Amino acid sequence: MATGTESPAATAAAAMADPSCPPFPLLEEEGQHEREEEENVPHGGELELPTVDLEAPGEALAAACRRLGVFRLANHGVPADLSARLFAVARDLLGRAPFHNKQAQPGYFWGTPALSSLRVRDVNWVEGFHLTLGRDHQPTAAASSPDLAALADLAREYGAHMARVARTLFGALAAALGLGAGQASAYLAEHDGFLRAYRYPPCPEPGRLGMEAHTDSSVLSVISQDLVGGLQVLHGGAWRDVAPCGGGGTGTGKLLVNLGDMARAISGDAFRSVRHRVAASRGDERLSLCYFAFPRDDAVISCRGSRYRPFTYAEFREQVQADIKATGSKVGLERFLVHH
Repeated sequence: MATGTESPAATAAAAMADPSCPPFPLLEEEGQHEREEEENVPHGGELELPTVDLEAPGEALAAACRRLGVFRLANHGVPADLSARLFAVARDLLGRAPFHNKQAQPGYFWGTPALSSLRVRDVNWVEGFHLTLGRDHQPTAAASSPDLAALADLAREYGAHMARVARTLFGALAAALGLGAGQASAYLAEHDGFLRAYRYPPCPEPGRLGMEAHTDSSVLSVISQDLVGGLQVLHGGAWRDVAPCGGGGTGTGKLLVNLGDMARAISGDAFRSVRHRVAASRGDERLSLCYFAFPRDDAVISCRGSRYRPFTYAEFREQVQADIKATGSKVGLERFLVHH
């Protein structure tokens, strides 16, 4: 591991000593990549998150969505052995296989989860697999790798639990917002979500990000993570650490849920879409699983008195892709302000 006094050549050699590690560019090679607007944001220590009980979410759920937009989830009913198996397969596939083997597999990404055809401003210290969970999806390409086929099979089983969790949570939120049955159905297509398995390899450089600061485009995102920290959320003008909650196959661990841009739009800004990032670790690899749930493509997102004009989720997704292609970053809901 780099000590902080090694030469750039030694740092690069340390980074590439692991054959599973993608060829991440180092800061010496790519120049300072921090975004100007975030350079001076202070670090504010650990953030205590509220816990919501999925069996009785009650007012605690709506309060967490209004105040923070992120919370821990207890009594979620996801079998610990299923999570453990999924983490084990993901760890073997991402952390043990050579990079050139992974790169040839469908759904693999590194540096950014964005589509490979889109340019991004920064290269993040992350890699992973994107796994589609739609009911009509037939991942025949996964047969090219037995390990990837095993990951896809476990992901579908895990995804069924995630769909249940997402629908239960959104049902309670829909009631709190007074949504009609049609809106509640269209605003969450939970069976058509997707799962990403993320690996953040040990990073020889201090100060690098495993994932740049962003908000999710989802209605909600459900995260299971191992015991290596790194997740940070922006709260009160400072980056605050979120301690791992042990959901990664560790028995009774809680899940982590954060709201995305669509929850914010559906609620007319009553709910928060939390800005978050992942700090790279110099000593440990970090694994997490994240399930993302979205509205139906044709669902018209609107809220009485909202700052945003009505739009479909398909419009939002296309605008995000256009912005990333043009500028390297997502603009998000600001594009849909009434007077934009």
